[in-house]
Amino acid sequence: MAVSTALLPLVLLPLVLVPASGAGAADAFVATLSANGESRTYSYKSIEDAIDSVSGTSLRNLLPSYSDNAPATAVFNLRGLGATIEYPGAGADLVLKVPAAGIERTFTGATRDEAEDALSDYFKGQGASDVTSILQAAVRETAIDPVAGNPDSLMSLMGAADFAQGTDALGHSGGEGGTDLFGFTVEGGRGTAPGGYDQDRVTGALSYRLNFDGSDTAVLFDLPVNWIRTGDSDSLSGSLGIGVRVPLTDSWSLTPAVRAGVAGSIDMGAAAVVYSGSLTSDFRWDWGGWRFGLGNMAGVYRATGVSVGDYDIDYDLTNVILRNGISVSRDLTDSVAPLSVTASFVDSRYLGDDLFVEAFDEVTVSLAKAATAGRFRFDRVELGVSYGFGDDYERIMGRLKLRF
Repeated sequence: MAVSTALLPLVLLPLVLVPASGAGAADAFVATLSANGESRTYSYKSIEDAIDSVSGTSLRNLLPSYSDNAPATAVFNLRGLGATIEYPGAGADLVLKVPAAGIERTFTGATRDEAEDALSDYFKGQGASDVTSILQAAVRETAIDPVAGNPDSLMSLMGAADFAQGTDALGHSGGEGGTDLFGFTVEGGRGTAPGGYDQDRVTGALSYRLNFDGSDTAVLFDLPVNWIRTGDSDSLSGSLGIGVRVPLTDSWSLTPAVRAGVAGSIDMGAAAVVYSGSLTSDFRWDWGGWRFGLGNMAGVYRATGVSVGDYDIDYDLTNVILRNGISVSRDLTDSVAPLSVTASFVDSRYLGDDLFVEAFDEVTVSLAKAATAGRFRFDRVELGVSYGFGDDYERIMGRLKLRF
């Protein structure tokens, strides 16, 4: 299918909104190293590189005045979470302090390098419940954790996917038992968090509706995959959702769904499996040439432990996500395959374990074109832009949806 010339600028919208560089944004890991009256500040892309800076070997390279028998201190910003690591005396003992998590621990070794190795193993999971407390502090105190606590984290994106699955027109054929349909969505944009952090995200999602013959009841599948860059640090996440859309009337349907996802980032020192169950209500009606939609969703989302490489960590988080939204649309052209415009507003609330962002709103405007005959026939093409805001987090996204 050829996309109309009028829509060509919007086809590139998701790519345009993804900045080519994070220049000027805050780095995920920053360390200020001090010894013998000298201080220097360094930035790192991964938590492992940041922790390695306090080894005796690294300190000798990073601080010319450093000596192995002198006290030394490293003040860290670990993706927004404050921490201090210090050698308080002339020996090899190393002390970690993370005030937001109530953590103060001492690591020992025959040398300072060995003490730093023990600290690195601690962050990879040997710290057990301590590491869980630090991860929970991160989702509570910062807005750039890849697992939870912000709208671009896996937990939030799973909630958004469940809501979209239950309210998207892809799964509702008006009581006529429509044909099975595939869908593809790509979106990209940037979130801005307190502390000068920028989060660039690109998401690609496949979806499929398996319709029952002679019925509007359908089984819905979707598979969104997300790439996120915070400063120079990368993370990946994705989930698989399965829902059953059950029409109660021609205007109202319910979609119970289950979903499982995984997020991981060696750079960010984060990994988790998240699973969920949700129920979404979708109600639609027409009035005076306008089409309205009302969507309501409630879901329970649980983030548990996972082992990735040398890392063995557990977030141990449980949250309820509530999403409520309204949309209005109207045809702009009078034809068999009209061009239509849709505006929507969605409010999200997070209940349960403390998160940095616990309320987030999104406003979206989109254009959609129904199918026309051609060599490559799509059922529907939709392009849109959305702006989100809440709890000091802002985000702008471009989106392209294809249904065929």
